Amino acid sequence: MTKKATLDNVISAKLKDYEAETPLGERMRVSTSEKGKTYRVKFVKVKPSAVYTIDGNIITKGNKCDKLVLIQSDVPQNKWIEIFVELKGKDVVHAVEQLKATIENPIFQHRTVDQRWARIVAHSFPRNTGDSRIERARDDFNKRNIDFKRGTMILEDVV
Repeated sequence: MTKKATLDNVISAKLKDYEAETPLGERMRVSTSEKGKTYRVKFVKVKPSAVYTIDGNIITKGNKCDKLVLIQSDVPQNKWIEIFVELKGKDVVHAVEQLKATIENPIFQHRTVDQRWARIVAHSFPRNTGDSRIERARDDFNKRNIDFKRGTMILEDVV
């Protein structure tokens, strides 16, 4: 791992106080799951990454999503991707609220964060009607330059 791939360079020093679910290390893929829902990322080349449990660990009160996946996106410039993940049963509207609240939390604001992604993996989603709350959430995330995706049971990204 490069010398620059340290938590001091990834996110605020506050995160160092929390144990990672998957510690920072170089790998070809990373995943997290809960109650039958899985989010995973495959890398086209080995990348430093880590997974943190937010709900009940980093944030204990108020709305918060389940997990944070950190991936180094640009080694020479030490830029990182923050992926906020909510693993949900059916209440996807609440999942959107949890993601928004977590993304806005000051602990996740850092100069080295190059990209922010929001991901919902749920058992099911309401039908798309073009005016649904999920579609409005997608528009809101896009305006804030946050990549938003959703998936049923398993969601996978490639970086």
